Amino acid sequence: MHIGALLRFRLPQKAGANFLAELAGSFRAQSELIAPWHWRLKRGGLRALRARWQVCQSVDMDHHFRQIGLPSPGGERELGVLVSRLHSQPLDMSRPPWECYLIEGLEQGYFALYLKIHRALVDVAGGPEIFHAFLSPSANAKQAFAPWTTSIDSDEMPARPMLPLGDSLRASAGLGRAFARLVSAGLRKNPALAVPYRAPRTALNGPVNSQRRFATQRYASARLQTLATALDAENDTVILLYLCGSALRRFLKEFNALPDEPLIAAVPQSRVSLSDFSLSFVSLGSDEARPLERFASIQRSYKAAQTHISAVPEPLRMAYSLAAGAPFLLGEITGARPWMPAMFNLFVLSMPAPESYRYLAGARLDSIHSLSMLMPGTALSISCQRYADTVNVGLTGARDTLPHVQRIAVYMEQALEQLEAAVMPGEKTA
Repeated sequence: MHIGALLRFRLPQKAGANFLAELAGSFRAQSELIAPWHWRLKRGGLRALRARWQVCQSVDMDHHFRQIGLPSPGGERELGVLVSRLHSQPLDMSRPPWECYLIEGLEQGYFALYLKIHRALVDVAGGPEIFHAFLSPSANAKQAFAPWTTSIDSDEMPARPMLPLGDSLRASAGLGRAFARLVSAGLRKNPALAVPYRAPRTALNGPVNSQRRFATQRYASARLQTLATALDAENDTVILLYLCGSALRRFLKEFNALPDEPLIAAVPQSRVSLSDFSLSFVSLGSDEARPLERFASIQRSYKAAQTHISAVPEPLRMAYSLAAGAPFLLGEITGARPWMPAMFNLFVLSMPAPESYRYLAGARLDSIHSLSMLMPGTALSISCQRYADTVNVGLTGARDTLPHVQRIAVYMEQALEQLEAAVMPGEKTA
């Protein structure tokens, strides 16, 4: 139930040989934790059903913060292997549920921070901004604040909004109409609207244990936006969904496992916080062999999904999403999920990130990639973060089910080049 973030920094130009040692020493010296970093879960007689937060009076910082080095040459592959191994280890739930690693030894003057945090702590902290709230907007700020000394919201879970009775009745009617549209789409009256539990069962729906594989990809925002403009797309989200669908089409074809029906992605429409969570479903057009036809299919499905979820009253979108997932949860509880139709094939998430560059003791944050939580029967999750002038993609996969996640990342870049060649022939890409 933990999620993570990999933050890669470029050393300052005038950084001394002891920069990382001094940074690690500064982090260790900041032992006064603020809420919710010094909280741990206390379980009652009914254990998980009655779990609640309590302040941990003594936090062992040697357990929560560690400095480690990469083996030479310290490239993308070595970093990915290390983070995959760290993310595969469960958190010690007798302690505050988080860990932080300072990783040195990267190529070309880089270092990294890897943060692993239990999903419940992220919710109570106010959202995934917890992964970068400690950074400074100024390169001249030389003081390094540790993540556990920074609060981003409050130490209380936000209250869910309450509607007046008349508004509640109208909202409930809107919720009923949304389910009616979903049933209608399932009967093929609206083929553009992807429907849960109609996804083809593939290797992406294989078993999930604690072992993980992690891979990254990165694009210039201007590159994606130029392509979105040329294709008359509303934003670059459709481009990212196209890259996911195209890469998975090629990946599954290599193993002679591409289904005839298109893959379906579950696309959360808001922050990770449960208080404003909503979920829509988009067909990834993996049944279309030609790039432009595949893109058009994804764009139609994305627009239909946006129209559908926007018609659900905002205060009821979380209830709608949970109701849509009720059969999935029931199948998991009863053990019947492996014999049920697949609700969807993978998650594709948009995660918040700063719109301008951030710094840590003068070291510029160059990229930030998220490691998502995997649900049972969903062996792949792809997160996208628009940071400064880049789009950072993180692919988290179940290692035993999908041992070659790095290939999917490579195929995403090749799919982008192929689409650019089809839309803008003769133009040199960035």
